Amino acid sequence: MEGIIFLWLFWIYWIVATFFMGKNKMRQFISIAILIAIIFSTYSIEVLNMKITLTTLFLLLTSYLFMAKQKELKGIYLFIASFIIMLAYATFHLFELYDPVWLIFNRNIMLSCLLTYLTLLLHNEFKFRIVILICGMIHGEFLYAFALKNITSSYLIGSYAFFDVIALSVGITLIIHAFKRVSLYFEYQIKHLERGKQKPS
Repeated sequence: MEGIIFLWLFWIYWIVATFFMGKNKMRQFISIAILIAIIFSTYSIEVLNMKITLTTLFLLLTSYLFMAKQKELKGIYLFIASFIIMLAYATFHLFELYDPVWLIFNRNIMLSCLLTYLTLLLHNEFKFRIVILICGMIHGEFLYAFALKNITSSYLIGSYAFFDVIALSVGITLIIHAFKRVSLYFEYQIKHLERGKQKPS
């Protein structure tokens, strides 16, 4: 069932943000943004003969605002990185459309792994990875819808299938980030123990 992964994971993200993050403005912003994304996912509007869900527009505008707050070169780099994600997303869908045989297992998992891998290569900070991932995927969705314009006019930009891929990609990125944090913690503890052993000698 399309959308079930999105709803489950986004509710998990909301619980983590609300109850486990430090009490600051970022936690409030993330919690509210997740709730808005869930609520708006059922509504859509028509813009330039294209049907778009409100969650898609909300996430895109939020990404733009985040990029605009960065320094000029930083913001430009984030936009370029999201452009690369966009090309990868649209190319994957076009290959799937014309030659679906090469999809050897679940398409959502394959696409999520591909986009997450590209995101890891493009940036090393967690928050920026999430921004370029979401922004690039939405741009890719628009590009794919434009490519299908002459074939069908009923394509919904930001369907539940699309949000499933976003939820999975963000989830994989979170797991990698958490694993990295845990690894750094244990590395610090080991170094601390080694220093403690060296002092008496």
